[in-house]
Amino acid sequence: MIQRLALPALLLFASPLPAQQTVTSGSGVDYQPSILRTADGSLLLAFERLDGSFFGDLWLSRSGDDGASWSEPAVIISGPANQRHPALLQLGDGSFVLFYLKGSGANSSYRLYRATSADGVAFAEQGQLQLGWTTGGEVNPHVIRHPDGTLSMSYQRLAGGSYVAQSSDNGLNWDQLKTPIAGASQLPRIAFRPGDGRYLATYQTGSSNLSLFAKSTTDVRNWSAAAVDFAVGGDNHDSLPVLMPDGAFAVFYIHANGSQYDIYSRRSSDGLGFEAALPQRLSAGENDVEPHPLAGDSASTVQLYWGRESPSGSGDYDIVRLPAAPVGDRLFAGTFE
Repeated sequence: MIQRLALPALLLFASPLPAQQTVTSGSGVDYQPSILRTADGSLLLAFERLDGSFFGDLWLSRSGDDGASWSEPAVIISGPANQRHPALLQLGDGSFVLFYLKGSGANSSYRLYRATSADGVAFAEQGQLQLGWTTGGEVNPHVIRHPDGTLSMSYQRLAGGSYVAQSSDNGLNWDQLKTPIAGASQLPRIAFRPGDGRYLATYQTGSSNLSLFAKSTTDVRNWSAAAVDFAVGGDNHDSLPVLMPDGAFAVFYIHANGSQYDIYSRRSSDGLGFEAALPQRLSAGENDVEPHPLAGDSASTVQLYWGRESPSGSGDYDIVRLPAAPVGDRLFAGTFE
């Protein structure tokens, strides 16, 4: 039976949703933010900027005041190919590494690439990642850094499924085990809890109305546990899990309400069971997509970044942020029915 997301009325004594802030502006499509807090406390935001043919270059903006203001975006990866889906990290030596998809034309041309930067300003492409595949079709990298410096990357194979690989040398070389997370799935993203070695992966399936699922494991080479129905009623996209300071996981995603998409989140203490859906942005006439949280010291809030199309259907997307998006129970949390 098809389920829908029930959106309850706000209680009169509930606090209003916090105000959002525009990070990038202008006509066109600014999309897919990757947000990073650097060792010196600055914020770096990498994102894709798409042209009229939906070919992208990668851009970067910087904030030295915890997101209150942002530098004019500058292009960091460009060219005739389609460069999209950035994943930005800072390494233990203070340098920066950027992962992204690149290709053009047929699906088989798309591969994953790596670029490095000593200062987080100028990035130099280092070449294609070797992941063990003899043909192309790798897209949508999501990369996390473990406390010991290991990198874990989830990615998608077009017309295939979701996979994970690891690197012990800052992303220069990756294992070629082609470890599957889930078949016939898209847009996998992972989080990791060092305390008990638990991974959480979320991904979407389908072609029109999409469903979201979650899997958890303590063995990165074994994702055979049954998937959890995370958001399977209606149309759901763009999930991204993050580890909170208290050891809980929070997953942000979007759900279609009529002809537009709104942002929700769900919290989990164990990666297996999830709290009720928490509305983050419910805005008539605007599309909110690709939410990317930045966890800090707070166990109850994150900084939240996403692409907003305003008005819906205009094709004009900007990157916007909430300085303190709530995580966990709230009086007007939504429920599935």
